[in-house]
Amino acid sequence: MLNQSKNQIKVCKLCFDDIQLFSLQNFFINQNIVCHRCWKKFNPKFIHFRIDGVKCLAIYEYDELMQSLIYQFKACKDIELSEIFLCHYTYFLKLFYLGYHVVYVPSYFNDDINRGFNHVKEIFKFLKLKSIDILIKTCNYKQSDQNYKNRKKIGNIIKLKNMGDLSGKKILIVDDICTSGSSLKTCIDLIRTLNPRTIKCLVICKVKTKIY
Repeated sequence: MLNQSKNQIKVCKLCFDDIQLFSLQNFFINQNIVCHRCWKKFNPKFIHFRIDGVKCLAIYEYDELMQSLIYQFKACKDIELSEIFLCHYTYFLKLFYLGYHVVYVPSYFNDDINRGFNHVKEIFKFLKLKSIDILIKTCNYKQSDQNYKNRKKIGNIIKLKNMGDLSGKKILIVDDICTSGSSLKTCIDLIRTLNPRTIKCLVICKVKTKIY
């Protein structure tokens, strides 16, 4: 076994223990973010589902661990956690969505200012795909505070920031959590008016009990 130099030792962003980097898998999988012990607690599901005929993929189910980590990341403003959700799959997702342009499900501008960053952009920027800034959320409307029926009203909140022609472009709509699917459906409906070649959706977590 090769000796490790000090600059090869990375610290787990969850438990803060040293991460030992000996495996050639690091060429494909970014293992210097979360240690093996912490990663074993993750439970990726790769849930495939559809919204209005659009293929969607959720990496995880919205379980207690994901709820805790996303709360720490968003509400506690722990931007260092932005890499942990996709770190083991970045390489493969980049290949799977090669040639796609990312459209972020928007958050309210003031929320981004207060947090200091846009949480969705921070998570998905590691895919290094081109992005199109075309959607805006017009008021502070938190779906987590609404019942299932009221979440449908998100269609009155998300708007096109500017008109454009997406003809020939493959669009990947991304978000952190899919609950009722209303935000994704609204974004899909808006993007469809701009004539894209195809649309897909990618989210970090999906709530298990919702029906689309």
